[in-house]
Amino acid sequence: MKKVWLGMTALALMAASCSSNKSDDIVTPEVPKTPDWRVTGIIGVHLDNNGEPAKIKDSTVFAYNPDKTFNFRETFQSETMDFYFKYTAGYDKNNIVSLTRQFGLTGTPKVITETRLLNNQIVRYYEPGYANTRYDSLVYENNRIVKVVFKHEDIRAHKIWEYTWQGDNVVEEKAYMTNQSTLAMELVSIYKHTYSDVPNIFKSMTALHLLREYIPNVQQLSANMLQTTTVTDGAGKLQYQIIRSRSMNDKNLPATDTARQQDFGAFPGTSTYVSHYKYIDLNK
Repeated sequence: MKKVWLGMTALALMAASCSSNKSDDIVTPEVPKTPDWRVTGIIGVHLDNNGEPAKIKDSTVFAYNPDKTFNFRETFQSETMDFYFKYTAGYDKNNIVSLTRQFGLTGTPKVITETRLLNNQIVRYYEPGYANTRYDSLVYENNRIVKVVFKHEDIRAHKIWEYTWQGDNVVEEKAYMTNQSTLAMELVSIYKHTYSDVPNIFKSMTALHLLREYIPNVQQLSANMLQTTTVTDGAGKLQYQIIRSRSMNDKNLPATDTARQQDFGAFPGTSTYVSHYKYIDLNK
């Protein structure tokens, strides 16, 4: 028995010696990075009632900073860029502080929105020079935006948007406007959304969703891509509905997105818009 243990000990010492001598030859394989796909381009086409594409196409290009934050969005129509505009986000460290807009290829970029931050969250955004008289104020619950209040020096321009979240998605939006006669806030529109299981490819563009003027697009901060949107007026009368279908590419990302809108209001009818997506892996 002693001879067996001694033999095993000798083999162990030899193995250790060999291992020590060849330690420099061992190569640790590099763990491949998980892809971080971001949308970089959209070609949008309107279809007529026969399913034929329109001649004019909408083209949109997105770019990102080295730290993966959203940089700019360019949109133009036709190959000659007859219609062109560009939105560029400004940052202080990783916080969004401004949004710049440029109309036309030779237009002068202009800051259209600035922000006020609290604990690294946007709590107010406004047109430069109107920080205290004409602004949108954001209300949060559990780090999610649940209300946006637009204040104006003219009380008749006041607006409110309220958001209901289910998990990580906005499932309902309510829009209120000032009654021009009574000056009371009135519910004017209700948006109800359903979602697919596909992750939202636009979620990282907070600056664009919130600061682009007009209606704050809080819904685009949801975790998933929209499936349906149903819109009624304040009294519950159906105005329009959008139903979406999409195809996926070999990376399991949306390749095309088809939105079919049925209008029931003053101008009833149907329209279809198809978006074709391109992507970049920011981890390459």
